[in-house]
Amino acid sequence: MDPMFPGGQPQFIFVPPGSVPVPILNQVPVMMQPAPFPVFVQQPTQRPMLPPQGAIPQQQQQQQQHMSSMQTDYMTDDRLQEKARRWQQLQTKRYADKRRFGFSDIQKEDMPAEHIRKIIRDHGDMTNRKFRHDKRVYLGSLKYMPHAIYKLLENMPMPWEQIRNVKVIYHITGAITFVNEIPWVIEPVFIAQWGTMWIMMRREKRDRRHFKRMRFPPFDDEEPPLDYADNILDVEPLEAIQLQMDPEEDRSIYEWFYDHKPLTDTKMVNGTTYRRWQLTLPVLSTLYRMGNQLLTDLVDDNYFYLFDLKSFFTAKALNVAIPGGPKFEPLVKDVNPNDEDWNEFNDINKIIIRQPIRTEYRIAFPYLYNSYPFKVYLAWYHTPNVVFIKTEDPDLPAFYFDPLINPIAHRHTIKSFDTQIDMLDDDEEEEFILPEEFEPLLTELPLYTDNTANGIALIWAPRPFNLRSGRTRRAIDIPLVKTWYLEHCPSEHPVKVRVSYQKLLKCFV
Repeated sequence: MDPMFPGGQPQFIFVPPGSVPVPILNQVPVMMQPAPFPVFVQQPTQRPMLPPQGAIPQQQQQQQQHMSSMQTDYMTDDRLQEKARRWQQLQTKRYADKRRFGFSDIQKEDMPAEHIRKIIRDHGDMTNRKFRHDKRVYLGSLKYMPHAIYKLLENMPMPWEQIRNVKVIYHITGAITFVNEIPWVIEPVFIAQWGTMWIMMRREKRDRRHFKRMRFPPFDDEEPPLDYADNILDVEPLEAIQLQMDPEEDRSIYEWFYDHKPLTDTKMVNGTTYRRWQLTLPVLSTLYRMGNQLLTDLVDDNYFYLFDLKSFFTAKALNVAIPGGPKFEPLVKDVNPNDEDWNEFNDINKIIIRQPIRTEYRIAFPYLYNSYPFKVYLAWYHTPNVVFIKTEDPDLPAFYFDPLINPIAHRHTIKSFDTQIDMLDDDEEEEFILPEEFEPLLTELPLYTDNTANGIALIWAPRPFNLRSGRTRRAIDIPLVKTWYLEHCPSEHPVKVRVSYQKLLKCFV
């Protein structure tokens, strides 16, 4: 037994190349031994046989020498760029997000508008036998009809637009069509545009130039749809309703105010995606002046005491109605006041109030005037007074003494000359005279600039005019008259208007 190998047998046998393994261990072949061990045969290295020097053509020798010289040279810039590009593609594919379960959007070429017009014209009469297989598709598309109508109403042209072209996505059979756009708008611009429309619509209500009466439903059930090329394509659309602006006063918005997606090619918008905006002070001040018809003049929050959201929540929880506010169903039902443990009739320690408590008291102090304060909220009792006075005249300076402020009498601040003499000591003090070149600090700077008054007005302006930047929103999500019904309804309005205010407030709460 060889002590170098455990078990008395070598683990490996190295056989020189070109020879056959010699059987060992009592002349038994290796493949027939009971405990075989691995045998590695070293294969001879085969080198390519080169032809004699004279047998290789001279041109081939030059190519081999050129290739050998290229292998030793460094890679050129083009090869480096190609290698970097291939490496970038490999890494992008390697670390990309893998979507096993998801919809893969196939990019399709935009078709001309005549394509869908032809489809609708061909499918106008569905009684033809060639459309008998499409009826199932048409019935299945009815499920998506509300969304199609929603997208149509969302992308309808505004009154200041004469025509608007949009992208649509449609089924190949013409079963259903969706407007494939989202109307992103800049909120201050959109409110200012509708503010000018408020002025123009009041004139339109007087002149009645753009109103036409229609009979509904305009089409019969069995009537085929109108052909666009024959009935609509050649008809000139109505004139757009636009306010005539002054090129000098409104020069900051004069060029683009009524454009579709204004400021797209400027630095005020982030680009073609149209998702963020940042307006300058002259533009914001002009837009604020244009949209002033729809905005509120209230800047003091004390006006909304007992008429804010927390007060409405408390009124709903207590099943009471604020005067002029909404009315709700009882939040807590099946509550019997006779089942209370302590009330004013069986507790001698409580103060008995023989008269009914006013609704305002119960909402302002719910834990004091209610026996069951469940899900009530405490609102602000008072906010600091606001001394801002909105300027109506644009020609006034930025800082002036408004006549609405109670003037301070000046006569009490002037002391008599005799009193001043008595206050002086017997020793006369030396008089001190300021030099002529003396000036107060910051004398060389102007007190205000052209944008000072506009900036002060924008600080107290309602949202979104008090913002310098923001994100675009859907046109349908921007509230235009929301601030109207959040205020108290004027008493001179008829009952139907007050009911409308209360219903809108109820939906808001």
